[in-house]
Amino acid sequence: MRFDWTDQGTPTVEAARCTGCGLCTRLCPDQMFQLENGKAQVVAGSFLGCIACGHCVAGCPTGCITVRGRGMTGDDALPLPPKDTQASADQLRTLMLTRRSIRRFTAEPVDRAALDQILEAATTAPMGIPPSDVGVLVFHGRDRVQAFSEDACAAFARLGWLLHPVTLTLMRPLLGKENHRAMRDFVRPLLQALVAERAAGRDDFTYDAPAAMLFHYGPESDGADAHIAATYAMLMAESLGLGSCMLGTTAGLSHDKQFKQKYGVPPKNKFGLGLVLGHPQEVFRRGIRRRLADVRFA
Repeated sequence: MRFDWTDQGTPTVEAARCTGCGLCTRLCPDQMFQLENGKAQVVAGSFLGCIACGHCVAGCPTGCITVRGRGMTGDDALPLPPKDTQASADQLRTLMLTRRSIRRFTAEPVDRAALDQILEAATTAPMGIPPSDVGVLVFHGRDRVQAFSEDACAAFARLGWLLHPVTLTLMRPLLGKENHRAMRDFVRPLLQALVAERAAGRDDFTYDAPAAMLFHYGPESDGADAHIAATYAMLMAESLGLGSCMLGTTAGLSHDKQFKQKYGVPPKNKFGLGLVLGHPQEVFRRGIRRRLADVRFA
C-alpha cells in the first residue's frame, strides 16, 4: 500500500495552452492555483497541499494541467462519454431496484473480461483522501473460491477464543452494551454456523460461487472506502447480468494473521466487504420496497 499523509502531488501548468479562465482556482480544494498575468500558476496551497484529487485536470477546458504523485501519473485524464450515453435517473433506479442478493449460481464461469470491467468500476469509487488505499483479492474460478472459503472458515474457527463468552464478558466495557450483544447473539453464532456447515461439506459462506472479491484497506485509511468500492463493483456486476452477494462476515478475517500471510495482505490491513459473483440460477420478477430507519429534514 502506498498511503502516506505527508506525500503530495505535483501539479504543473502548460502556460502556452492556459487561457487564464481561472476554473482551476475555483475547483482546487486546497487553493493550489492563482492567476498571475492572465495565466494559472501553481502556489503552495493552504492546508495539505496537492492531494491529487484531479479536479483541476478534469475541469481544465484546454487540458493544460497535469498532476503527478500520490498515485497519479501524467496520463490519467480520460475523456468522458457523450452526455447522451450516460445513464438516466430511471435507468439507474431500474438497475438498483432489480439487484437482489444471489446465493444460488449456475455452473457457468464468470468471464475474466467481466471481472476486469468490475474492477475498473471499483476504481471510480470516491474515497476520503486520494490515493486509494483499497486492495482487492480476486478469486477467479470455483476451485479458487472454494479454497478461499475453506481458509476463511478455518480463520473463523480460530476466532473462537476472541468470541468465547468469557472473553466477550471481559470486553464488554470496551465494546459497549449494544456491540457486546451483537457479538454474543449474532456474530458468534453466525461464524460458528459457517464453520459447522463447511465441516459438513456445505458452503454457506461463498455459496459455491464461481468468482469472488475481497476488499481490504490500510490502517490509516477510511474503511468506508473499501465498502464504497465494493458497492460500485456490485452495481457493475448487475449491469453485466451477473448476480452478486455481499459478505459482511469477512471483517472477521482482519484478526487472522495466518490468512493475511497466505494471501499477501499487509498485516495491519483490515478487511471490508467480500463480494461473490456468478450467473443466477433463479429469475426474480418483483422488486422489494425497503425503508430507511429514519428520515427527517432538519
